[in-house]
Amino acid sequence: MNRKHLLTSLIAAGLVVPALATADWTLYGRAHLSADVLDDGADYNEFNVSSNSSRLGFKGEREFREQLVGMFQIEQQINFDTNGTNFATRDTFVGIKGSEWGMLRIGKFDTPFKRARGPANFFGDQVGDMRNLTRSAAQTGRFDERFNNSIHYQTPSFGGLTWNIQYSNETDGATTADGAPNKAYSTSLKLSMGDLTGALAYEKQEDGDVNPDAWRLAVGYRITPAFRMGAFYQNSETVGGDDADVYGLGGQFRLTPSMYLNGHVFQLDSDLTDADATMYALGLEYRLDSDLRFYGNIAMVDNDDNSALAPWNAAKSVSQPGVGGENATALSIGMRYDF
Repeated sequence: MNRKHLLTSLIAAGLVVPALATADWTLYGRAHLSADVLDDGADYNEFNVSSNSSRLGFKGEREFREQLVGMFQIEQQINFDTNGTNFATRDTFVGIKGSEWGMLRIGKFDTPFKRARGPANFFGDQVGDMRNLTRSAAQTGRFDERFNNSIHYQTPSFGGLTWNIQYSNETDGATTADGAPNKAYSTSLKLSMGDLTGALAYEKQEDGDVNPDAWRLAVGYRITPAFRMGAFYQNSETVGGDDADVYGLGGQFRLTPSMYLNGHVFQLDSDLTDADATMYALGLEYRLDSDLRFYGNIAMVDNDDNSALAPWNAAKSVSQPGVGGENATALSIGMRYDF
């Protein structure tokens, strides 16, 4: 992704002090919008414009001495379809790193468990995003989140294998609750070896109520230069016994140097009565450049009687629930510009 370095202009405007002049500062972002026709299979059938995890961020780093690099990031969601957003709502942190010992940071950011879906993620931030099933797979608890008040350590790569561990003393407010904190632990092993990528992750949330935990496995493999596939499995459990499995297969085929065909199917098997669901997604993507792409997708969730999921509620500004026992369908045409 192309980044525009702002150091010179910031100094000229008097917005940074001379002591920071050796730091590498970057402004970056993403404008991702789509036009969607959403049908819950019952009464709702409407046209929507959606901003899909659009963001604006500032980040920088400075090498203080050999094997000691200071770094920071401030990132916020930007809703291009409405009137803005709050500040620092996305990954925001400060930390240090070194190639021989790894990275240590503190703040608010995606958990290792959330990031572990990457090898099988073909519809990220679009209709059909797998998080429409995986985020609340047990119908209680909530996964694929960012935790407040977090400390994260990442090892250097050992032959393509990296270990991540994150701890949050309080996932809700700014102050640890007296006697009943909302703690969370998240960890993953990630593998990157040429055409093979994978991740095995576990997460435990302690909220004093259902205390959900889950583990997931995602594997991706590039079979040919034009074709790659991904497989995913997740198991989640709660104190109340509302357990669930989510599993699926997906793939991407490069039709031309600029055109890609994406597809996946995911199944939710819940221990709750008549609460299963199946999600399908199929789409064409045209990449004019690595920073600019256009796409057209269709996605559907087939709900059992006690499941009310939809393929459009993850990572989109649109918020419209599904209806139990109905097929929720979305048709989307979108544009993503990274800068």
